Amino acid sequence: MLTVFLSASVPLPERAERFRRERRAAFEIEQAVISLARAVFARGGRLVFGAHPTISPLVAMVAGEYRKPRRAESGEDRAPASVVIYQSEAFREVAEEATLLIYELEAATVVWTAAVGGERYDPEKRQAPQCLMSLAAMRRQMLLDTRPDAMVCIGGMEGVLDEAALFERIIPARMIYTLKSVGGAAAELASTPNDRVKVVEAEVLADIARRRASASPPEEANRDVVKRRDVDETPVTPYPLIFQTLVAELLDVKDG
Repeated sequence: MLTVFLSASVPLPERAERFRRERRAAFEIEQAVISLARAVFARGGRLVFGAHPTISPLVAMVAGEYRKPRRAESGEDRAPASVVIYQSEAFREVAEEATLLIYELEAATVVWTAAVGGERYDPEKRQAPQCLMSLAAMRRQMLLDTRPDAMVCIGGMEGVLDEAALFERIIPARMIYTLKSVGGAAAELASTPNDRVKVVEAEVLADIARRRASASPPEEANRDVVKRRDVDETPVTPYPLIFQTLVAELLDVKDG
């Protein structure tokens, strides 16, 4: 089974000075996470991540699409979604509700790890990272237990950077795929030279650009750009295609 480690969150507005926050950041990150989850589940893979209130509900929603019975009218059979969520006891009071839905869907295994040094999360201090020792212990156990085939970074802040560094140390020779276009820590990783970090959308978007350029004369392409700017149309990023392509590549490597 293909195991993908997801590291993601929506950067907080008050932390935008450190972590670039793109326009419509929350929407774009949500669409990317949903597309990745669907791509992984559709190919019978497993998604692993540390619980987060902005990410767990999105994965729960997608996991609900992969429950039995599935598409009974078509006779199609698919494996159910496979999700492993890790939570630290330091966050139990504020995080339990975020994982309740996905747990009730019977689509996830929830693994609680011990808090370290009596740490407890304080929602009044959300502007700064908290419970760092407990999070470090949880992340280390998560990676050692699941041994992911790859890591995908979407948005995020310090936690994404910490998890990427830990993944490099614990899981040798496996790649980190980062979504540069949505900003956050993922964009920071994408801009830092590293042979084990790959910008996940680069090849797909470049291929789309080549196809468009070859299909339309330059003057028609220019008119289309002007038209789009006139109506202030927001470009649509093809997240489903991006992550379907990635999962197919990962499976080829795993099976090969």
